[in-house]
Amino acid sequence: MTSLHQQLADYIDQGVIPPYQYSYPPRSTYRPLQEGRWTIHDVWEKDLANHQVPELNLYLHVPFCDRKCGFCNLYTIISTDEDVFDAYTDALCTQIRDHTEIIQARRLRTVYIGGGTPALLRPRHFEQIFTAIGAVYPNWRSTVEEVAVEATPSSIADEPGEFQALIDMGLTRANVGIQSLVPREIREAGRGGEDEDVIRRAVGTAHELGLPDLSTDLIMGFAGQTPETWRHSVDELARLRPTTISTYFLTVRPDAWFSKTGAYQYMWQPELYDRYDYARQVFLEHGYVQEGSVRYKRPGRGGYAQKVLTFHGVPLLGLGVGARSYTSVLDYMSGSVKPSTAEVADYIKRARSHELAPVTGFELTGEENVRKRLVLDTFDLDLSELDRFGYQQHAAEFEPILDAAESNGLLHRIGRRVQLTPKGFKYRDILSWMFYSEPVKALDREYYESLHAANRRARTNMGATPLRITGIDLREHVA
Repeated sequence: MTSLHQQLADYIDQGVIPPYQYSYPPRSTYRPLQEGRWTIHDVWEKDLANHQVPELNLYLHVPFCDRKCGFCNLYTIISTDEDVFDAYTDALCTQIRDHTEIIQARRLRTVYIGGGTPALLRPRHFEQIFTAIGAVYPNWRSTVEEVAVEATPSSIADEPGEFQALIDMGLTRANVGIQSLVPREIREAGRGGEDEDVIRRAVGTAHELGLPDLSTDLIMGFAGQTPETWRHSVDELARLRPTTISTYFLTVRPDAWFSKTGAYQYMWQPELYDRYDYARQVFLEHGYVQEGSVRYKRPGRGGYAQKVLTFHGVPLLGLGVGARSYTSVLDYMSGSVKPSTAEVADYIKRARSHELAPVTGFELTGEENVRKRLVLDTFDLDLSELDRFGYQQHAAEFEPILDAAESNGLLHRIGRRVQLTPKGFKYRDILSWMFYSEPVKALDREYYESLHAANRRARTNMGATPLRITGIDLREHVA
């Protein structure tokens, strides 16, 4: 049998590109929960016992967009109806109040309003949300270190007054989807046209208004992207000097529109790692430091506190339709995983009636909690923190993988602390896949095989060309 050292070395030599590991277990493993088995109160009461210092991240989901990007598989619907926004905000605030006991039992660390495009909401909606949080947790503005919202370049550039209102309400961070500074790449990806001028005005406006942290992103692998266009996007964004920059490999998952139609032939090949190397070099030369495998920040200002804390094991309470909650006993959703107008209407009705409960999710054992931290948090992880979840009983499974990572130059061992090296940051997602449990691999495979089969049937019925994705899926290697 191939040694783990050689197996990991082969993955690196082949340039395997797994999907970005931002959660474990992934949503693909969630399955319907036995009715009545879990109440929200039970989940969080059991979770509380697993934390010496109880803390909390709060995530609020706003599902509305004015268009659907071709590569997006997030929980979104198309709507710009302010009456719908009013009703949804009312429901979300009711849900916040219904979680009063859970929020008050922990130190609130971050508030993140994601989507969707939350910036479609008006300032009065945000004021209503922040007032609801204040009613539950009066000192939240002094304890929370990050108040974040997702926005578009045009929502900042074209509505500076409304964006200023959010900063006045305590906004500290905005996530702005740039993805490329080559308009043709964005248009062909189905995102709609926001040219370089809009992006530049958005970054400039955020700086002028004094936003503490403007977070932007770039994506490697768009159809038609070349090394030259990638260097253009990297160089131009570095000159604009946002406080945080993330770089992602494009992954079109099978529940995104492009996969359903087979209409988009994007790049997923080992050469993308050359683009990673170029971006890292440029951003470090411009004074950024690397915070994670995909993220760079300006020292003392940038970063993504909620993501870092979640990776460190701080639980996340997700409210709103389509939101996920992460705890040490159950990761769950309180509604359907398939976005639709009907599901949003049902969420509003059930939230107002106080009827929301976990309906789909994944139950975590001690071993899966260990795996969660190893998958997400090897950037800087003290393994002794995992002993309460039974690390020592399962050490024979994990230590050989860590040894293989060390011998391949991916991590340092400092006593019982592990830290990724620069090479480890680059290939972190390959290492993370190796910590997946067999049950999680099986559920993930089952989910995606069913989606791929449905897409093949749909494309056959439409007479479309089958989707061809180049590159190597690590799931094929660790099955």
